Amino acid sequence: MRAARRRIGIAISGALGLAALMASPAVAAGIEKPWEVGGYVVSSTYDNDSIISDTIAGGLRGAWRFKGQHLVELTYEVQSADDATGGSTITFDITKWTLNYLHDFKVKKPDAKLVPLMLIGFGEMGYDNGFESETTTLIQAGGGVRYLIKPWFGLRFDGKIFHYHGDGTIIPRHGFFGFDLDVGVSFLFGAPK
Repeated sequence: MRAARRRIGIAISGALGLAALMASPAVAAGIEKPWEVGGYVVSSTYDNDSIISDTIAGGLRGAWRFKGQHLVELTYEVQSADDATGGSTITFDITKWTLNYLHDFKVKKPDAKLVPLMLIGFGEMGYDNGFESETTTLIQAGGGVRYLIKPWFGLRFDGKIFHYHGDGTIIPRHGFFGFDLDVGVSFLFGAPK
């Protein structure tokens, strides 16, 4: 089951990234508001060897459009995941924050409702098993799309791959990968630049 979810995560992340890369560079994306805030639900798939079970959780994000299609985004999410080791009763409390660079790709029509994006970022992941806690650096990359329902409101779908390290004690090995699939809402506001 976990291997199937991982393959699905890789396929969706790849498809979203490919869609973002294939967007035509004809006209600006049409989003003029400099601020974006929102919440999202995330499905996280962790490396099988990390002993962290896959989980669904929530997060918050805020972004500032500093120039045209270029944004800086801060995200924060809180998760609770079981220990994947058979018979274990341990639960991991996980927090992740990231600072991301987002790039909205250009689309053919300035009034397009679908805006592809790519992101790359870094941050910190903290994990606590109830007895010990540790933090690790997190690096991620991915892509997604915004579907604008109104000029000030839209839905956002992201797929990301992230890399993190275990400490060798709480999480047995050091280098791991994981996949996040996010679906959320975005509120855009502020005076156009």
